[in-house]
Amino acid sequence: MIWILDRHLVQRIRALARRERRRPADIVADALHLYEEKVAISPGAFLTAIAGLGASGQGDIAERSEEILRSETVPPYGWEPHGSPH
Repeated sequence: MIWILDRHLVQRIRALARRERRRPADIVADALHLYEEKVAISPGAFLTAIAGLGASGQGDIAERSEEILRSETVPPYGWEPHGSPH
């Protein structure tokens, strides 16, 4: 058995249970289930989801960084969209 000492919270649970014609324990169980789904995402899930987003398939990007930057910028204006006239 669990005791909820926050009277306002108990009133909210009871009101919701009455409105939905359910037992207060079912309201709490559903709330717990929703909470568990929300926090079940592992800390590494975000990193796994974004892994490879910037993959170009080219293994020499680091070696060619200066060349790539020169081809993608227009001094003194900076970055230009691909295909824009200089």
